[in-house]
Amino acid sequence: MKKSLLIACAACVMLGCGCIHRAARPDMPDKSFGYYKGLKIRADLMQASDYNKQYKLPGPMPDLKYITIHNTANVATAQNERDYLNRRKDKAYISFHYAVDEKEAIQIMRHDQHAWHAGDGRGDGNMKSIGVEICRSLCKGEKYDLYLRSEANAVKLAAYLLKVNNLPLDALRMHYDWTRKWCPHRILDDNRWAEFRERVRRVLEGEE
Repeated sequence: MKKSLLIACAACVMLGCGCIHRAARPDMPDKSFGYYKGLKIRADLMQASDYNKQYKLPGPMPDLKYITIHNTANVATAQNERDYLNRRKDKAYISFHYAVDEKEAIQIMRHDQHAWHAGDGRGDGNMKSIGVEICRSLCKGEKYDLYLRSEANAVKLAAYLLKVNNLPLDALRMHYDWTRKWCPHRILDDNRWAEFRERVRRVLEGEE
């Protein structure tokens, strides 16, 4: 079964179609993965320890309405972001659903759990949106391409999340929209939010 799934997903990548992964479903293993438009999306869910339940896994999200885009403001990979979030014990209320870099997107929380990522307390940013962290945003010089590739993958991930959750393009938000924090800083610095949204639209509509 696993072999046939991998073959099918590989065919989808070669053909450029969208093979939706299954990590978000409650009945799927925590390590499942698949592809969407060539982007590998895999689940590596945060541990449900007593500490994480208190500070990072606060409760259900029955009314999902938005996808919120962030930049990590460092140079770490998606795996490093996931691992750091999983092990940090500084009593900070912080969590997010996905980290995406130049190689892959990692799902850290289930879609039916809300996270602490938007800075608006129990507002819609935290309570009704999936948080996506685009990695590598402080990469410069010779490593600048790592960020550009991470952002390109984030475009695909955003399109996937809108598609799988039956949300319109207007459901796409920045962290800035919730609290006026300058995030995603790399996109805001370059005044490219409209461009990012347009790229997501093109992926959704099969134009790229």
